[in-house]
Amino acid sequence: MQKIQVKPGAKLNDYKAYGSLYSLVLNFLEQTKDAIASIEGKTIWMINSTAIGGGVAEMLPSQMRILRELGVSIEWLVIEAKEDAFFDLTKRIHNAIHGSGDGKFTEADREVYEAVNKQNLTKALELINDGDIVVVHDPQPMPLAAMIKKIKKVPIIWRCHIGLEEDTEVTDSVWKFLSLYTDDYDHFIFSLPAYVPKSLKSKTSIIPPAIDPLSHKNRALQLHKSIGILYQSGITDDHEAILYHRYNHLVRRILPDGSFGPPNQTSKLNLIYRPFVTEISRWDRLKGFKELMDAFIKMKKDNLKHGDPESLEYKRIKMTLLVMGGPDPAFVSDDPEGQEVLRELTEAYQELDRDMQNDIAILLLPLDNPKENALIVNALQRASSIIVQNSIQEGFGLTATEGMWKRKPLLVSAAAGLKFQVEHRKTGLINEDPTDIESLSKALAYMLNHPKERDKWGFNGQSRVIQNFTLFSQLISWLEVFAKVKEHA
Repeated sequence: MQKIQVKPGAKLNDYKAYGSLYSLVLNFLEQTKDAIASIEGKTIWMINSTAIGGGVAEMLPSQMRILRELGVSIEWLVIEAKEDAFFDLTKRIHNAIHGSGDGKFTEADREVYEAVNKQNLTKALELINDGDIVVVHDPQPMPLAAMIKKIKKVPIIWRCHIGLEEDTEVTDSVWKFLSLYTDDYDHFIFSLPAYVPKSLKSKTSIIPPAIDPLSHKNRALQLHKSIGILYQSGITDDHEAILYHRYNHLVRRILPDGSFGPPNQTSKLNLIYRPFVTEISRWDRLKGFKELMDAFIKMKKDNLKHGDPESLEYKRIKMTLLVMGGPDPAFVSDDPEGQEVLRELTEAYQELDRDMQNDIAILLLPLDNPKENALIVNALQRASSIIVQNSIQEGFGLTATEGMWKRKPLLVSAAAGLKFQVEHRKTGLINEDPTDIESLSKALAYMLNHPKERDKWGFNGQSRVIQNFTLFSQLISWLEVFAKVKEHA
């Protein structure tokens, strides 16, 4: 188990300097006085499975910096595992909570699950003191609660970032597998009410995820900075004046022969000169990448077949590029399913004719430097005409939140976390079925050819994020839970 060091970052005065955030900060400070006083002398221990990538790892540093500025003692631990069987199991658990997979779990699975967590226990016990508050994030470290409580008198919270709106045989099976560990938790936190298993409802709070508006992924970027990042990362080539050198590891693109290479090796993306549609996520079948690609191809073909070549609408769709971005497999050793999904997308891409290949960019984003990765995502999102999250299932979908903060119109599926955020025809469009290629294709074409509506939806989206999905609203809820559970020690 590793203790993660959080680097310095934005302070409360930095947020207050933004007019749109000023009242949020004042409200936060006023509402949290009593809760902060009630946990004085205690340390909050956040435990998850990774310090890089994913919503938890993105949200924690900003939350910790703000709480520390207010005098709260808070630390971050990450469990370590080398066993492939553990990663395979926790991925199956993750998928099953989303209702995917066969939902079958064995005692051999349980042995692997508990053994890895037991290997991480010694370090946790060295650091955690009686009376502290422990928060365990997601399924990977879930068995730790019982192990810690045998030695330490601490309240422990389980924070689940994923879920499915309805109960199925698969979800029933995975919750049965995990039920052996739930009795050792004093409180539970889920992102949406629909995700909470019936057996846990009486001890559960709802806290939607949120973004840090001043993080590298979300901070404002001037035009020259955005273009500079796209050049530094290798996405664009045509740049003469630049303040910084290129990154050590550049973005790679799937090439027509299925290999990985520079984004402009076989055809120029001309990214900053044309409209483009973007989805950025991990390589996961539940993210709906293949369906989005099929819908984009259909839109292009329908435009060629039925459009008027002299019309602006025809020309706009003809020029449009699809960008699908995800982690470069060179930096991810523990996600065999992700590599399989990427391989499937690559094979589908190879079957396309060359003109269509030139209009689709499957980009592999390096993960060696979290700041650079965040800036690449930021620059891509800010340059996009439309941000898509076509998830089959989605726990919440911070990519949608990020897009709205950047005043970008959203096209999302009706997965619970997404329709909770996006207001149909107010901040974007909700395409109910992410596998309905015809409907998705029409939604793309409509949004591309209604730029004034896109502008309106983008403006409304940022307002919605400010009101509901910043780290300040989230921290108010967290501190209320800490104040509530402290008596369980």
